[in-house]
Amino acid sequence: MNAIGQGGRSVAILALMALGACALTLLGGMAASIVYTSWEPSLRSSGLTLQHLRPIHESFAFAWVFLGGVTVVHAWLISLGGPFCGAERMRFRAMIALWLTAGAGIIVSLLAGRFTGREYAGYHPAFGAMILTGWALFAWNFFARAGFSLRGKPVYVWMWTAAIPLFAITFLEANAYTLEWISRRPLRDIAIQWKANGVMVGSFNLLAYGSMMWIAGKMRGNDSYAHSTTGFLLFAVGIINTFTNYGHHTFHLPQTAWVHWVSFLVSMIEVILLAKVTIDLWNLRRKAPPAPDLAVPARFASSVTLWTCLMLASAIAMSVPPVNSLIHGTHIVTAHAMGTMIGIDSMILWCAMSWAARQLAGPAHAAVRDPWMRRAVTALDHLLIVFLTLFAIRGASAGLARQLGPSAPDLSRFVAAFPALMVAVGFTFASVALWMVARWMGAFVRALRTADAEAPPTASEGTPVPDSDRVAV
Repeated sequence: MNAIGQGGRSVAILALMALGACALTLLGGMAASIVYTSWEPSLRSSGLTLQHLRPIHESFAFAWVFLGGVTVVHAWLISLGGPFCGAERMRFRAMIALWLTAGAGIIVSLLAGRFTGREYAGYHPAFGAMILTGWALFAWNFFARAGFSLRGKPVYVWMWTAAIPLFAITFLEANAYTLEWISRRPLRDIAIQWKANGVMVGSFNLLAYGSMMWIAGKMRGNDSYAHSTTGFLLFAVGIINTFTNYGHHTFHLPQTAWVHWVSFLVSMIEVILLAKVTIDLWNLRRKAPPAPDLAVPARFASSVTLWTCLMLASAIAMSVPPVNSLIHGTHIVTAHAMGTMIGIDSMILWCAMSWAARQLAGPAHAAVRDPWMRRAVTALDHLLIVFLTLFAIRGASAGLARQLGPSAPDLSRFVAAFPALMVAVGFTFASVALWMVARWMGAFVRALRTADAEAPPTASEGTPVPDSDRVAV
C-alpha cells in the first residue's frame, strides 16, 4: 500500500466533505438560476428566494475550493510523515467536527433567513469563528510536519505556506464589518471588503495551484518542475498579483491613484503567465496519451491549461480601465468569476479528486477507468464554453447600452431568451458534474470501508499499535 493509502481514511473523509460542498454549490446554483425564469413563483412558494440561495451557492463554492485544496495538502502531509496519530489525530478530529458543525449551521441558518447580506460571508459570524478555529488546527498540523523553513522546498510547499496565513488574515478582514468603526464608513467598508475578497481568492488559488503542481509531479513521476526557476517565477508573479488584483474592482472608488496604477500594472504582468500557459498548451497537444488509469486526471489537467489561458486573457482585458468601465457590473464579470472558479479551480480539484480516487480505491475502480468519465470531462469543457459565452453576450449588451445609449446594437431578442438558455445549459453542465461527483464519492466511501475492514484490533492500554499497521483518522 502506498503512503497515501496508509492514511487513506483522513484523506477520504476530507474528500467526501469537499465533494459534498461541491454538490451543494451545484445544486444551489441550479436552484438560484430558476429565480431568473418564469418558474420563479413556484420556487418562491416553497419559501426559497435568491436571498436564501445565493449565499448558499457562494459559501459552499468557497468551501469546495478550500476543502479540496486541504484534501490534497493532507495527502501530501501523510506521504511525508505517515498517518496522523496522537495530538495530530486529535487536532484533525476537532477540525473536522468544527467544519461539519459550521457547514450544517450555515445551511440551516441561511434557509431560515438568517443572512448578513455580505459578499462571500453571508452567514452568521459565529460560524466564521468555527471555520477559523478549524483552520488554525489545520495550520498547526501543517507546520508541525512541514516546518517553517522553506529552504530547498518545492514551490508547492511555498504556495501552501503562503496560502494558510493569507486565508486567516483575509477571513478576519472579511468579517471586519462587525466593527462599528468599519460598518459606519461605507467607502472604507467597500474597499476593505473587495481587498479581503480579492486576496482570499488569491489564497485559495495558491492552495489549488500548489495542489495541481504536486499531483502533476506524482503523475509524471518527476518533481523537477516544482524546483525549477520557472515554477518559482510563476509563484512570485502569482503572489504579487494576489495582493493587488482586487484593485480592478475598485476603479470606481475615490482611492489614491497609485493603488489603481499598481493594480493595473501588476495585472499586465500576467502576460508572462499567459505566454507560459500558451506554450504549455501547445506542448501538451504533442504528448503521448496517458495510461488508462490516469486518463481522467490527465484530461482534467489539459482542461486546466486551456481555461487558465482563456481566463488570464480575459483578466488582462478586464484590467484595462476603459474596458473595465464598459463591463463593470455586467454579466461579463460574472462569466469571468465563474470561468475562473469552474474552469481553473474546480478543474484542478476535480483532477485531484480523480487522482486521489485512483490512489485510494484502486486503478480498477469504475470511477477511475470508466471511459464515460473521460468523455464527461470533454462535455464539461464544451458546456462551460457555451455557458460563459451566453453570459458574455448578455453582459456586452448591457455594457454597450449603458455606454452608447440608443445607438447600441439591438440584442433584445437574445436578452429575452437568455434566462431559458442559461438554465438549460447550466442544468446540463451541473448534471454532468454531479454525476462525476457521485462516482468519486462512491470511490471514497469504498476507501473508507476498506480502511475500516483493514484496521487492526484496538491495542490494549499502554501497548502502542505499530506505525505500519495504523489507519489514520
